[in-house]
Amino acid sequence: MTGLPIDQVDALSRAKTTDEIGCLLQGLIEALGFATYSYVHVRPPLGKRIRSFIPAGSPNGRVVHEFLATFPDSWIGHYLARGYGDIDPTFHAATGTTLPFDWLTLSGRGDLSSGQRRLLNEAGDFGLGPGATVPIHGPDSGLSTLNITVAGQGEPAFEETYRQSRHDLVWIAAQVHEAFLRLSQDAPEQQRVRLTDRERDCLLWTARGKTAWEVGQILSISEETVLFHLKNGTRKLGVFSKHHAVVKAVMSGHILP
Repeated sequence: MTGLPIDQVDALSRAKTTDEIGCLLQGLIEALGFATYSYVHVRPPLGKRIRSFIPAGSPNGRVVHEFLATFPDSWIGHYLARGYGDIDPTFHAATGTTLPFDWLTLSGRGDLSSGQRRLLNEAGDFGLGPGATVPIHGPDSGLSTLNITVAGQGEPAFEETYRQSRHDLVWIAAQVHEAFLRLSQDAPEQQRVRLTDRERDCLLWTARGKTAWEVGQILSISEETVLFHLKNGTRKLGVFSKHHAVVKAVMSGHILP
């Protein structure tokens, strides 16, 4: 991690309320040069897949487990009144990737509907600057998104801020997601995960910023073997990326980076 206040990152693992998580998250994104955020955690009813993001407060809002935002109130009200949750292109794009993406790239996609393009244009009219989305896929077919924006910056300035902080945003999103899951009263009981020594070692050195090749050199194993152990550890921890696996391993006490 670069440029992040470590005490605030650590505090997420001890947060006891949603408001506390929200305040810490705001401080973390501001440290990276961003202005506002929205975080949405959605888990569909048992046996069903997510069809779309249905905002909290809508008739079917029960599928939204967490919704937290510092976006302008005027935009949130407009978004809900127009029913934009059902066509939000950031959420639809997030269902098909585990990687962060910026909204300028999203707006250039040829498969967006006229309504989705209108949503992106109107967001700018309500004061949302250039932004990006970080998807987090859960083992229960759920999906979370962390959306961040800047204020008073044009696209070139945003692109530089985003480029420098992209990896930190993935780390923050995973930390926030784990903090919410820990607080969630309806989170499923999880059996104690048993990681092998090699899986722990590979996750530990990954947490310290090493690439798979560098981890292999440190542990005297091949890069392919490192990737194998990371994949197994990620699967056991019930997540879909090595970054999220590292966060979960730290917060559950498997490793101490």
